Amino acid sequence: MKIPLKPSMLKVRRKGIKWIIIHHTSEMYEQPEARIDNPKYQLPGLFKGVLEMKQGDINYHYVIDKIQEDYVPIVCRPFSFICEWDDINADINERALHVALLGNYDFKIPEKRLYDILAYRVLNPALKLFRIPPSRIKLHNEVTNNKDLTCPGDFVDAAVIEAMVRKFVIK
Repeated sequence: MKIPLKPSMLKVRRKGIKWIIIHHTSEMYEQPEARIDNPKYQLPGLFKGVLEMKQGDINYHYVIDKIQEDYVPIVCRPFSFICEWDDINADINERALHVALLGNYDFKIPEKRLYDILAYRVLNPALKLFRIPPSRIKLHNEVTNNKDLTCPGDFVDAAVIEAMVRKFVIK
């Protein structure tokens, strides 16, 4: 399936990246009963926004998906474009890199390997590239103005993310 990309529909980043925000992909569903934790439904849901709703691109810079037996970060949007999240303060959102974990982590506990891949393949290189301190890695529910939001899920542990980031420090 060829995905039509429409960069002209995306907002261009005018400021440097200073934040990394972690999401999960179940937030894309409006009805709670549709929040099925199954990649068979989740991944097509990401593409649906591009193909059917005519969004310019997937609204994350990275999505980490389990492909066969291991987790793989997939680049979804170039860093030069802003991901649009109305519930996040513009001062943070316009300077953020958005990373999504494919799945619903309100229903399941992330595997250690997912944390390893998140830290080693995505977070640490971004911290080094953009000169961001680990304290600027935030969960979506920490930066939203929607106090009912659980994204990236009740089972995603910020302390484990921080520990993994410190384990894989790039010098």
